[in-house]
Amino acid sequence: MQVYVTRRGDRYHSTPECPRILSAQRSARSQGYEVHPPLPMSLAEAEAWKPVQPCPACWTEA
Repeated sequence: MQVYVTRRGDRYHSTPECPRILSAQRSARSQGYEVHPPLPMSLAEAEAWKPVQPCPACWTEA
């Protein structure tokens, strides 16, 4: 199962266009921070990389 995780985020997302990702990136840009694209990876890779939880805005259990 593929998920998307941002470098600084603690959630995994079902799509790189999740409203929570886009909102956080807009906010970071407006504050002058560098924005990195969401990284596609398997759920197992995401969980091994750092503690993550499903995004309540875009994640639904299949």
